[in-house]
Amino acid sequence: MAESPSCGTGNAMSESGPVVLFDEVCSMCSRGAGWIEERDTDGRFTLAGQESKLGEKLLKARPERLKQRDSLFLLDSQGRWHSRSGAIVRILLGLPKAWPAIGGLLWLVPFPLRDLGYIIVARHRHRGH
Repeated sequence: MAESPSCGTGNAMSESGPVVLFDEVCSMCSRGAGWIEERDTDGRFTLAGQESKLGEKLLKARPERLKQRDSLFLLDSQGRWHSRSGAIVRILLGLPKAWPAIGGLLWLVPFPLRDLGYIIVARHRHRGH
């Protein structure tokens, strides 16, 4: 997959495999992390809150162009950073059963439209707390 504007390389790598960094203060984000955990039957992903010790350590190492981005992040096992819809697609591709097919279909949606959908949902994530 080609590098998209939501992707970058940093100087951090996870020794335990891909790490999903989510905003644990956001209830929608925390529910999303729980959703991933329930479906990740192979234990492929490590989930870390962005305000946890691990999360803060990894976020300090993210590429400069992603430092101001408020997003779900995926740090893959090759040390590449993915954010917004790029992270979501790659998470789906890493889950078992039908999820990779759904991730593949989502990948076919042009990147700007995928990220626009992510941004619209993200703007409303703190409503209703």
